[in-house]
Amino acid sequence: MCLTCNLSRRRLAKTLLGAAAGMALARPVRAMARLPVVMIDPGHGGYDPGAIAPDGVYEKDITLASGLDLRRALLATGRYRVHMTRMSDVFVPLDGRVKDAIATKADLFLSLHCDHLPEPDLRGASVFTLSNTASDTLAAGLAADDNGPTNFGQGEFADVSPQVAGILASLETRATRLGSATLAQDIQNSFSGIVPLLPDPRRSANFAVLRDPSTPSTLLEMGCLTNPLDEALLKSPAHRRLMAEKLTSAIDMYFASNAGRLGAG
Repeated sequence: MCLTCNLSRRRLAKTLLGAAAGMALARPVRAMARLPVVMIDPGHGGYDPGAIAPDGVYEKDITLASGLDLRRALLATGRYRVHMTRMSDVFVPLDGRVKDAIATKADLFLSLHCDHLPEPDLRGASVFTLSNTASDTLAAGLAADDNGPTNFGQGEFADVSPQVAGILASLETRATRLGSATLAQDIQNSFSGIVPLLPDPRRSANFAVLRDPSTPSTLLEMGCLTNPLDEALLKSPAHRRLMAEKLTSAIDMYFASNAGRLGAG
């Protein structure tokens, strides 16, 4: 990782956030002392099992257990408010997950998933950020499998002129993407040497759940259900608690730099 590039990205994100906030005088102002809001999105659920391991383990069960572990770890710090798109085995539409993040004014959105790759020897976690062009063919296939029709408008910019709304949306989108990239790097750094990673852990694709322009968002593939070693780890409560600990460290790192305030109004 280029430390200078990472620091520059964080500074630019703060600058863009300041510009957007300064121009949006008509938008509601939140209390400065409030705790940051983290939205955890356990992938799939209900009639949608997600990926299925060769021995029948469902992705939806692992993502929910991992999400609940992360919720407990974050709340234990006393530094965050935590919401989840689901806390039981129910189906939540993709656009509903994004709307939940918008409704709770989330400062961070983290979607949890498990990979299902064509080569069983491949193993390790990977972190996705939003991109119109997928980083690789497998990433494009994952996004196509997960996505459904979604429609998001300008939302909170509706009460300003179209010209100002367009400028704000542009600034916010760029700042949000920089925040998302920062979070992805923080997760990779926190996992490195402790939680197995794919050879190319930083990836991108056009995932519907990452499309909210106001909330820095990443999608974490926690491991590959098609790999027996990864599957054993993902089924292990001890390993899931370790991942929750390392994700909490990454989120601490992210908010300590103030990049996490990108989602604030």
